[in-house]
Amino acid sequence: MKTILLPIDKIYLKDERFRISYYFPQDELLFSLKKIGLINPPIVTLRSDRFILVSGWKRVLACLKLSISSIPVFVLEEEDDLKAFKTTFYDNLAAREFSLLEKSEILKRLKKFGEKDKEIVKQYLPLLGIPATLVHFDTYLIFSQFRPELKNIIHKKKMPYSSLEMLAEFNPHERELVLPLILPLGQNKQKEILEDLQFVSKKSDIPIEKILGSEEIQDILVSERLSHVQKADKVRRLLKRKRYPLFFALKESFDSSLKKMQLPKEIKVSPSPFFEDEEFSVTFSFKNKEEFRKRLLKLQELNTEEDFFELFNDILE
Repeated sequence: MKTILLPIDKIYLKDERFRISYYFPQDELLFSLKKIGLINPPIVTLRSDRFILVSGWKRVLACLKLSISSIPVFVLEEEDDLKAFKTTFYDNLAAREFSLLEKSEILKRLKKFGEKDKEIVKQYLPLLGIPATLVHFDTYLIFSQFRPELKNIIHKKKMPYSSLEMLAEFNPHERELVLPLILPLGQNKQKEILEDLQFVSKKSDIPIEKILGSEEIQDILVSERLSHVQKADKVRRLLKRKRYPLFFALKESFDSSLKKMQLPKEIKVSPSPFFEDEEFSVTFSFKNKEEFRKRLLKLQELNTEEDFFELFNDILE
């Protein structure tokens, strides 16, 4: 490759055929460019008498932001897109770790440029830290088809593979519908919504689109009194209730009975997780001997109250 000084406006940025990165911070790069200039030239190649980027989007966009007029570039004299893309792939592979979305873009382009599926699975998936299976390859290709808005959320929220794998099972319209719900939430709650939506849909044989379009969910989403986070959280709890109806029925009955007894806040009565067995626990807190004795006296009083034992009988029946 030869090096030339190229006016930056001669680089045709509308041709993004080799681009794999769309989301990246620029602050540190801008600071570096201001201090020492561009010392690692981007790679360009000629297509239809136009210079297009093979590698170096971050650097070129940063130079544009700083109004740098000309930059040094490596010119790759390679007419085959697949061979040109492999050049930038191996160059970046040695220098940095690819994000999940970048991996999906790499696989998409390898396939688009003519690399055989079996060769991609055998050779490139292991290099990217992806299990070498056709299933994983197909799943990553679906990631690359996500709309830019969803990709932006994935990047900002640093959503894990497990959540994206679930999203990949949604059709494009369903992904659009679920987007406002997962946008305000953290990773764990996002995963909860996706898991519960899938479970409820399969269990009730109702399309996800119909579940999200139900009156009870739409009433939440159109409410002007709730913030985006509150809406998403209320829908999350509603889906959880639909997934575990028996648990929530038992919990509501238990909580209601417990509330009627008006126990002091220092005494807590707890069932087993999900009411899965017949064990209950009673705990209390105290600061001194006097409070300790008061708690014991209250527990002795409870021993004579039939309502207290009815609390457990209702759950165990």
